[in-house]
Amino acid sequence: MGILPMSDKFPLLVVLNPNSGTKQAREVWESIVQPALNKAQKPFTLIESVAQGYTQSYFSNNIKRIIIDLVQSLSLVNDEGNITRPSTATLQIMVLGGDGTVHEIVNGVLRGVEGTAFVSNEFRPKVELSIIPTGTGNAISTSLGVNGPQDALDRFLNGNTTPLRLMSVSTKTSNNLWEISVYTVVVNSYGLHCATVYDSEEFRHLGNERFRQAAMKNIENLKQYEGQLMFYGPLQSYNRSSASFVTAINTDNDDNRNDGLDNVTASLSGPFTYLLITKQASLEPGFTPTPLAHTSDEWMDVLALQNVGRDEIIQMFGATATGQHIEQEKVEYFKAKRIEMETPTQGRLCIDGEFLTIKGGYEGRVRFEVVPDVNTQIFGVYV
Repeated sequence: MGILPMSDKFPLLVVLNPNSGTKQAREVWESIVQPALNKAQKPFTLIESVAQGYTQSYFSNNIKRIIIDLVQSLSLVNDEGNITRPSTATLQIMVLGGDGTVHEIVNGVLRGVEGTAFVSNEFRPKVELSIIPTGTGNAISTSLGVNGPQDALDRFLNGNTTPLRLMSVSTKTSNNLWEISVYTVVVNSYGLHCATVYDSEEFRHLGNERFRQAAMKNIENLKQYEGQLMFYGPLQSYNRSSASFVTAINTDNDDNRNDGLDNVTASLSGPFTYLLITKQASLEPGFTPTPLAHTSDEWMDVLALQNVGRDEIIQMFGATATGQHIEQEKVEYFKAKRIEMETPTQGRLCIDGEFLTIKGGYEGRVRFEVVPDVNTQIFGVYV
């Protein structure tokens, strides 16, 4: 009989978040996605999120079993009963939700396999995410140029993917070591952007409009946020004269507490009015704060405005739809691979729409990094 697969084709996992965005995910699933999957004879398993955090817990608790079943479906057995198992496997997950649901899946998968041999140099699965945009911002989909649920579905059926590079957010432990707190896929922010996302919860019923309402509230009562950014390793800065990124010149810095890492390349001393560290060009349709960012490359894009007033902020927002704000004098734009941040007093960071409170001073430092570990960078998205 030759070599035969041990089991049937493994199903697509479909994660449905009915509460994301304007709560359109179920309608999109029933009217567009499910009929197309049935027509394509694509088997699926539906996983419905019932509360915030459910999706992350689901994958954290079940990913090992899922990988075992996936490998089993791809293993081969010959006439003598000998089994050949693959060195890699591709898990397809379709997401009907927003960036927050993607964030939960990524962190659930990675926490579920942490400290195990389920992802290693000997066996490394790939996780391909088909994001059907039904969230509020849909930053990943917008950055990839996806024009709605049908376009996203067509891209999945065409089968082309690109890496979804993750950022890690690390904090100090009691013995002064770095520990990854969370992985992020969209944006880390401080200052006005963080305050806007935080205050937008009271306007959630307005959909995307909630961010504009919250931004207006915070601009009216504009604050400056004390803090310092330290860039380590390779750094590029946007040059308005050449309209391109150029390698930054190393600068002297009196901070010698590098924990054995590379020297500080440069620093921004603040105070910050607006600060973003992101992997996505757009955070929502019509808002492209880091227009030269790429989902799949190994850089974090950093947009900063230091100690500016209402006029400069309004001017910046007015040009973000086209990305022309990066030509404005007060806007600083960088590409970096590792950043540390320190605030003099307790501060709040926005981490993919969630919030992290950090202590003031050196002990409260936070590190942002494009994860170099190939056993963590296992995710891709359909393009």
